[in-house]
Formats: sequence, C-alpha cells, structure tokens
Amino acid sequence: MAIYALRPTLMALGLTLGVPAVLYFGILSTLLVAPSLQAHAIYLHKFTLTWIKDLDVPEQFGFAHHQVTPFYIPTSDGVKLHTWHVLPLGAYEANQQALLEQGHVGLVDHFEKTLNFRLLKENANARLVLYFHGTSGTMASGWRPDNYRALYSVDPVNTHVLTFDYRGYGRSSGFPSERGIITDALTVADWAMNTAGISPERIVIFGQSLGSAVAIALVSELAQQQPSIEFAGLVVTATFADVAQLTATYRIGGFIPVLSPVAKVKPLFNFFAQHLTSTWDNMHRLGEFVRTARRFDITLLHAEDDTDIPMEHSVKLYREAVRISEGLKDEAGIDGDLLDKIDEAKAPRGEGGSITVWPTKKGKLRLEILKYGVHDKIMSYPAAGLAISRAFTSIQS
Repeated sequence: MAIYALRPTLMALGLTLGVPAVLYFGILSTLLVAPSLQAHAIYLHKFTLTWIKDLDVPEQFGFAHHQVTPFYIPTSDGVKLHTWHVLPLGAYEANQQALLEQGHVGLVDHFEKTLNFRLLKENANARLVLYFHGTSGTMASGWRPDNYRALYSVDPVNTHVLTFDYRGYGRSSGFPSERGIITDALTVADWAMNTAGISPERIVIFGQSLGSAVAIALVSELAQQQPSIEFAGLVVTATFADVAQLTATYRIGGFIPVLSPVAKVKPLFNFFAQHLTSTWDNMHRLGEFVRTARRFDITLLHAEDDTDIPMEHSVKLYREAVRISEGLKDEAGIDGDLLDKIDEAKAPRGEGGSITVWPTKKGKLRLEILKYGVHDKIMSYPAAGLAISRAFTSIQS
C-alpha cells in the first residue's frame, strides 16, 4: 500500500532525472557522429551576437568616424577574412581632418590605398597588436570593442590593433576547424609583417578564451619554423589547458555544463574526449614554444570570478611553462620544490589579485590573477593594456 502511494512521486522523480539525462546523452552522441555539429558546439560561430548591427559600420560600436577600417584578407585556401584595423586615438586626432576627407565609407576594397594604412606602415614607431577573439560572436561582440580601446590606451599614438573574424564567423567565409583557424592566424600575421611591413619585434599577440589557443598555436608554429619568428610578446586571457580538460569544467554562460556531468566517470569521459575533432592542446603547444623560442615575454591573465573557464586552467598552464623553462623532464607533474618556488614568487596585490613573475634566460613568464573581471570584462581592464605595454618594453631590455 505504501509503495503504491509513492508511485506517483517515484514516477515524477524518474521523469525529472531521466528525461534530462536522456536528452543530454542523446545530444553528446549526436555530436560524436556528426563532426559538423560538433564544430557548431565548440565554436558557436553562428551566435554572432551582433545581428542588429552592421560590422562594416564600426561607429555603431563606439569608434570615431574613419578610426576603424573594415577590409578583407584572403587566405591561401580561398577564405576571405573580415578584418578591422583600429587606429589609435592619438594618431586619429593628429590626422582627423585628412581621415575625414577620405571618400570611402565602411568596407574598403583596397585598404593599402587608405591613409589609415599609411599611418600604420609609414610610422617607424608603430606597434601592432594582433587580436584573436574568443568563441561565439564576432570581432565586435560584447566587450571586444572596449578591449581594443584598452589595448591602445597605454600608447594612443603608436599602438594599432588588427582584429578579424575566423573562417565561418561574422562576415568571413568558410567553416571553422582547428587547422583552418590556425591557417587564418598565420595569414593575418603574414599580412602584418609582409604587407603592412611591421617587424615581429613591433608586434604583440593577444588572445582571449578560444583566441588564447589560436595565439599560442601561432607563436608555437612560427617559433619552430626555419628561420624562426618571435614576436615582442604573447598575452592571453581566460585560457585553458586543452579542449578535453576545458569541457570537463566549462559551463556555457557560466551555467550550462558541457562534459562536467561525465567528467567524474573517467572511462566515459575519455571516450567522449577521444572523439573531439578540435583539441587545441595548449599545454603541449605552450610548452613547445617555451622550449624552442629564442626569446619570449609571456603573460597569462585570468580572473578569479571567471565562471566560464576556472582560473585553475591558467595556473596549470603557467606551471607547465615554468617546468619546461627549467628543463625538468618529469612530464607526469611538477615536484614540490618547484611548486614552492613558484608560490614564493607570487606577489599579492590585495583586492587587485596577484602576479607571479618567473625570469628565465629567454625572457619572463607572468601569471596575473585578478580578483574581478569574470570571463570577458577582464579584457577591457588596465591589466590587459599594461601587459601589452610590458611586452613591447621587453624588446628594449
């Protein structure tokens, strides 16, 4: 009689727990057998977040008229990358009248013929930040325009920003994949060096979230080629160890779990992880960069209150970079002595968080943890601009 009375409650409980579980595992299974759908889930490139605005009208995102020039950069495999060149405000102010007299409005077919391009190429003191944005949205979504302004704020006369949408994002053609996006990054870097004529020591690579993986892949590949190329510095925010470890902790919007429900069941988690089409192995690539580069200046920025990607990812990457820089062979982990030394190097900054600096013969490794900044806002904070400034200054030291 008691069991009969509990039947409605048990059925309701079963439906409450069972239906979401069936849907969750059904979605995961679909992603495994349909790589294109998996790409949509990883890159979220169709969530533009700028649907009601025009990416060819940068003024809609708070920029001065003719301060930002939209144009396309073609890749070797036929993809067109929608790109913005952001002129620093000091340079804009000094040349405002001439800039306003330009006939073009919005997207230009030949950026190299504009005054904006000449102000970049013909300035011997010009510096360039190559910006790689995170997953979902476009180069103009959310806090990204504010981030561009923060990056040139330390030197508003000479620090230009070049940002673009990866293949499949925004108005760029193609479909995203790990190798394809790395090709995009290599293409934009080549344009900066060989078309705009900016030497590597006047370029800093900046990446956030997914963009941090793109940035790390770029510097790693170019450091290993012959002859090698090293930029003034690498600054990444809200980075992660690799996609497999990211999915174990990542929550879309800070709430929706990806693989965290199965992460505690190791065989099941490994099964799903082995079928990922994009891995973005930052642990390996950053280690290779530290090992092979002739010089570097690396800053990892993360916020304690980042609910999308926990700061432990940056801490793990930083420890691995330090291990590699010290020439330690134990890839299974870092010994206690080294961990103690890393902790001793950490300088607390009260409500500002902390910064750890590890000097090496090749350059400095920095881990800056801010108490506040969540996943996206941190990009527009002074810490980002200061990290860029330090990277450029490292070339002179």
